[in-house]
Amino acid sequence: MNMTQTPTKSLFLRAFRIENTSLTEYDSGILKFLQTVLTPNSTASQRSMVLNAANPNIDLLANFSWSKNGSYMFGMMLRIIPADNGGVIDKDLFNKQTISMADVSTGNPDQSQYKDHFYFAINNDYLVTNLPGNLTIYRLQHYINWLLESERKDKLFQFTELTKLPKGVSLSQIKSIQLVGSNEPSLFNEKPTIFPVLRNLTNDVLGLLVGNDTCSLEQLHRNQLVEAQLLIKFKKPTKKVTDEDYNRAMSAVVTNVPIDQNIVIHTKDGNKYTGKAVRVKKFVTVDCIDANRIVEEQLKQEMELFLSEIKTQQNG
Repeated sequence: MNMTQTPTKSLFLRAFRIENTSLTEYDSGILKFLQTVLTPNSTASQRSMVLNAANPNIDLLANFSWSKNGSYMFGMMLRIIPADNGGVIDKDLFNKQTISMADVSTGNPDQSQYKDHFYFAINNDYLVTNLPGNLTIYRLQHYINWLLESERKDKLFQFTELTKLPKGVSLSQIKSIQLVGSNEPSLFNEKPTIFPVLRNLTNDVLGLLVGNDTCSLEQLHRNQLVEAQLLIKFKKPTKKVTDEDYNRAMSAVVTNVPIDQNIVIHTKDGNKYTGKAVRVKKFVTVDCIDANRIVEEQLKQEMELFLSEIKTQQNG
C-alpha cells in the first residue's frame, strides 16, 4: 500500500540576546511588558504598525501564544501590503484577536494582502527566529519597541545576535575581522548598515582620483570595479582578549551585517571564515500541512528547545 509522505520544510533559526542595560534588574523584563499589552482584548488592528504614511505597508504581530508557565512567547509576524498582489487578508480579520496563515488565503481582493511572514520565540533573555538571513533583526526590534511604547517609557529594547568562535579555532588565533562592502541597495525599512558609510568613504577617495564626477563613480560601483572594505583588529594582543571582548565585537558586526559573505574572519595561520561560521544558528525540519503552511506547534517546540540550549551554552 502506498502512503503519501508528509511534506516537510527546513528552517534556519537565528539567536539573539535581549540586552539588559539595568544595573538593578536580573533580566530585560520584556515579557511583563508583552503580557500587559497582549491582553485577551487585543485586536490585530491595534497591533498593526504602518511603516510609512506615504506607503501603507504594515508589520503585524498576527498570532501569538504563551507557554503554560509564561516563560516565553511564540509569535508570527506578517508584512502586509496594499491589495495588488500576494495572499488576501479580509478587513474583518483585523477585528479578531489573532490571524492565522489559514485566514490569509481567503478574503476580498480589494482589501489588504499578505507579503511575507516569519516566526519567533522570546523570553526575558533571548529571542530566536526564522527571519530570513538577508534581513537584519531591526525589523522585529523596531516593531516590538513600537508595540510596547505605552509601557516601556524611555526604555528601548535591543536585540544583539549571538556569536561563537569558528569550530576548531581558539580566541588567540583570531587575527582580524574584515567587512567587505556591498553594492546592493538597502532593504525597505531596514536600519542602514555600515556599508552605505563605507560606500561614501570609497567615493571620497575615488573623488580624489577621478574627480567628483557622479556618473563616473556610479559606473565604477555598477560595474563592481571597486568595493569598500573595513578591517577590524583587536587593539591588545588576542591572548589578552577575553571571550566577552570577542563576542561583544563580533555581535556588533554580525547584527549589522546580515549577509555571511560580507564578513571574513582571518586567523593567524592564514585561514578565512565567513559570518556563517560565527553566528549561533540551528537547522530544524518541520512538517507541513501544505506547500505554504507548516505545523506551527512543531516549530514552537523546536524554538522552545533552542531557547533552552542557548541558555545552557551561554551559562556554561
